[in-house]
Amino acid sequence: MMLATTRRAAIRPVSPRRRSAFTLIEVLVVVAILVILATIAAVAVPKQLNEARKSRAQIGCVTIARAAEAYQINQANPGTTDDERMPQGINDLLNPSWTTSFLPEGQASAVDPWGKQYNLQIQQRNDGNGSYILVHTTAPDGTEISQFGLGANSRPKN
Repeated sequence: MMLATTRRAAIRPVSPRRRSAFTLIEVLVVVAILVILATIAAVAVPKQLNEARKSRAQIGCVTIARAAEAYQINQANPGTTDDERMPQGINDLLNPSWTTSFLPEGQASAVDPWGKQYNLQIQQRNDGNGSYILVHTTAPDGTEISQFGLGANSRPKN
């Protein structure tokens, strides 16, 4: 008797409510969600990388501007006036005649994230009170970058 009862239970059909796998629709919905997420990431990542390069370029401008200040105030600088003590270009910071490079990473510090050399210019202050050194570069999208900031903020206010 016991044998017959066990067989009946084993032969019972599986209830239509119970299933052991995903349906094709469920799988397609999950794949569609993953494709949407991958598309969002593929669009966002390059923008963030470009913004990171711009920030790195501004940090490079600040580094070169500080090196130019160190060049000017160095006791071994042979210039006699403020204008003579200013570096005339990046090469003056890389290879000064009286000491080693003022740039921490040498030639690598003189190149922006896009492989171009930073520009160094002597500018007159708007108030007519002397001059300053402007270190700048341009991003591939045309954004001006200097030690003062990005875009419209790349020039000093005074």
